[in-house]
Amino acid sequence: MTTAAVAEQLYDALTVWTQQGSLTVTGTSLAFFNQFLSSVTAGTYASSTPTFTTLTSAVRTFADGFLAINAKRTPANGGLAEQFDRNNGSPLSAVDLTWSYASALTAFAARKGVVPASWGAQGLVVPPVCNKNPGPTVQVTFNVVATTQLGGLSLLLN
Repeated sequence: MTTAAVAEQLYDALTVWTQQGSLTVTGTSLAFFNQFLSSVTAGTYASSTPTFTTLTSAVRTFADGFLAINAKRTPANGGLAEQFDRNNGSPLSAVDLTWSYASALTAFAARKGVVPASWGAQGLVVPPVCNKNPGPTVQVTFNVVATTQLGGLSLLLN
């Protein structure tokens, strides 16, 4: 689901640019923005300018394209794989991982412009010293049965 994560980052950037009322193209980001508007140059573009509108619209379409890839590659049962084959779309790696679903949900929220509470966290104070906090403990007993072949020997551990 890395495509959903890419889409989320792009949607988050759109939210930031909208909130600040401008976007800044730097020498470092110029190549990124040139793929959407070849004539753009380094500078700050207010939200009232055609350049801002063109760039943000194109970035949103680009992000939507990543979600479209996910939609195309999601099987009929809705199960999300960690990865999919770029050539034929078949699921690869682990299937039904929580973070695959979380990635899709947070990308959808970002597309709607939902701003997580953590973005506006205020009044946080970093303590001068980090204290160890082991938290609660629980006694756990494991019974492991494993069979292995080592040089013709068979071992049973219990």
